[in-house]
Amino acid sequence: MRFRGLLLGLFLLPAVVGAYLLAGAATEDGTPRCDGIIEEYGDAERSGPMKPGETCDLYDFADGRSQGTRSYEQQRKAQEAKASKDGLVGGVCLVYGLAGACAVIAGRRAAPAPPGKPTLP
Repeated sequence: MRFRGLLLGLFLLPAVVGAYLLAGAATEDGTPRCDGIIEEYGDAERSGPMKPGETCDLYDFADGRSQGTRSYEQQRKAQEAKASKDGLVGGVCLVYGLAGACAVIAGRRAAPAPPGKPTLP
């Protein structure tokens, strides 16, 4: 009984992660967002939504090194590719988790009663 509960939990975990990834991919609004730094008006820097014509400087904030730059269009295409990949991975995880959970639940219902316990007709 405990093993089946653990097994059910292990199948529900990828289902939850898959639902999270699918929700994130489905709610992507298409506006490019810069997680690095957008330089505007000389010394002013910001991160966040980009406007056409802006350039995003990508940084690895762990060590402060530049990872390159992306234009508005490049960032939009990169985000679309990430959303597509997240949707695919999320769908696979969700289907895998739900199929496994259904198999565990169906196996629980079909399992014979342990020896020594009377069964109802």
